Amino acid sequence: MSVTIIGCGWLGFPLGKELVNQGRLVNGSVRDDAKLKSIDNAGITSFLLNLEQSTHISETITESTEVLIICTPPLYKNEPKKYQHILNELLDQFSNETLVIFTSSTGIYPKTANNFVESFELNFLQDSSALILAEETIRQSRKAYAIFRLGGLIGPNRHPIRFLQGRKDVKNPNGPINFVHQGDCIRAIVETIKNKAIRGTFNLVYPDHPTRKEYYSIAAKHYGLEVPTFSNEPSTQRIISSEKITHDFSFEFKFPIDNYPQLNFS
Repeated sequence: MSVTIIGCGWLGFPLGKELVNQGRLVNGSVRDDAKLKSIDNAGITSFLLNLEQSTHISETITESTEVLIICTPPLYKNEPKKYQHILNELLDQFSNETLVIFTSSTGIYPKTANNFVESFELNFLQDSSALILAEETIRQSRKAYAIFRLGGLIGPNRHPIRFLQGRKDVKNPNGPINFVHQGDCIRAIVETIKNKAIRGTFNLVYPDHPTRKEYYSIAAKHYGLEVPTFSNEPSTQRIISSEKITHDFSFEFKFPIDNYPQLNFS
């Protein structure tokens, strides 16, 4: 099976390596030619693609691709229609038999108190309209698809405490966190390629939701960093539910969010 990953970055690169390890043929795009060698060395066939400049992909790749994974952050957040046009041009190059896996974000939901599930009715007037329109573009492409709304990403060299260390009056102290580990994102995508029943839109968030104050305070102490201080303002109880994928497909999260990753602070 040939898989093409658009965006071999922090998530797409280790995903590609896992698929290669499983014996799949993998193509992977990067924006910078300095990264081509490391992609090729991992057994991934690299190619250059900067979607802000061109959407064109070689027919050698598009005609052999059975699974297309779009693993890049949205472009032109303030111009959703422009991003939609780019996605349509990208998708049109691939067969209607191609499975499309799109990594969206739980940032698509309003920043209000709620227990958000996938059936929540989204409003195109939200700040997340670029993501909303992108998801709709995937759904209307006439291709089989799986959309994963990823929570806050943690994993190798990635943890938000790097940016919150020592901060003062951090807001929403008792609000719950909605995080997911890189490892579980990779597992969900790999499982989707194997299991043809996993189609549709899914939240992907670890089911534990400690408060921001609790989580960041422990993380800071773990890394020997200055613990941030928190405001006393009322907190927003915003929880993203992953019950759909765990209930419907027995997906188990195996990378706890309190198993703090190694960080490079250089």
